[in-house]
Amino acid sequence: MYQGLIATLETWHAAGTLPEDSLLLTESLATELVAYLRQHLDQQQFNRWLLDQGDLVCHAQKHPHPAGPTAMEILSIIATDDVQARPDRRAGAERLLRIAVPHLNYLRPGSKVEDAREVALTLAMWAGQRLAELMAHETGRISGYTADRTGS
Repeated sequence: MYQGLIATLETWHAAGTLPEDSLLLTESLATELVAYLRQHLDQQQFNRWLLDQGDLVCHAQKHPHPAGPTAMEILSIIATDDVQARPDRRAGAERLLRIAVPHLNYLRPGSKVEDAREVALTLAMWAGQRLAELMAHETGRISGYTADRTGS
């Protein structure tokens, strides 16, 4: 997975689309993780998971440019967004803009590939087996999400 992610990010970087494409990747990973957790946890358990995960990130990632706080901010945006109350495409665009702020601020000039990789790997690591199982059993979700984003 690591080598495939790096190759994809480098391809996007060479094409000049890394910020946009890595933002969509981050949104996809975070949305699927939040959706999975909401299906398996009640609201109180979900809120507790967000708080506990945020605390773990604060204590564990003490290096100068940690991806964890950015990933937590993105997860929090998605977790508090009520897209069911606003089912039109504008709701998704608004959420993407809110996610773009922390994501794009995290990407440093000269380190964009590495920074995009760290956010994606952080979310993938947290999702772990949960997201892998979800994607293995619900492949239509992946193609549906991609088609919605591309307008196909």
